[in-house]
Order: sequence, then structure tokens, then C-alpha cells
Amino acid sequence: MKAPLVAAFVSLSVLLAGPVESASADVAAPPVYPGAVAATRPAGVGLKTPPPQAKTYVTSDGFVKVKSWYQSHLSGAREVQQSGMEKTEDAFLLGSFESGTVVMIQSYEGKTWIVIGPTM
Repeated sequence: MKAPLVAAFVSLSVLLAGPVESASADVAAPPVYPGAVAATRPAGVGLKTPPPQAKTYVTSDGFVKVKSWYQSHLSGAREVQQSGMEKTEDAFLLGSFESGTVVMIQSYEGKTWIVIGPTM
């Protein structure tokens, strides 16, 4: 697991504390990338131990394509990216740090992983 990604999530007020659907009454659940399938998150993706409520998806589409799709479909989301990690990791915050939703995208072992969940 990469330390900068952990730092990004910590700065997002400890990502993924509850189910995606109840992140906030003001923030709709973000869309899942087309063709991505639900998957078990490998240890090298995202937080070391995210809560079981985190939703993880995987696609064989490239990181840049998935990131671009989310950039165009998450209107108003804040992009939270670690310097130097632009080609492999990114995160988007929808809503506020207190009650928003985070979409994390990471390239890992030839696939693109997407983890979606609410902030605390």
C-alpha cells in the first residue's frame, strides 16, 4: 500500500465510515463506472483496513480513462490528489468533509480499482 494514498484519505476525514447510500441526504450516491464490477478489495488498494461498508469495484479500463469519466460525471466534486501520484491514484470528494462521499480510483496490478464510500 502506498503511504500518500493513506494520507489523502486521512485528510478526507477518515474515509468510509458507513454505507454509501446513507452518506448524506444532500449528496447523491456517485455513479459506478460503466462495466466495473463489484470485487473484493486487494490489500494494495486504498486504506489498510476500510470498514466493511466500503464498496469496491474493478475494471480492466485504464486509470486515465476511468479518472476522466469520473471527472466528467462528478460535477462539483473536489479532486484530492497526492503530488507525484497523478498517474496511479486519485480521489474525489462530493459534498462536505463531514457528510460527503469519496470516490477513490487506483491503478493496481494492471486493473483500475474504484472504492466508494462516505466520509465520517
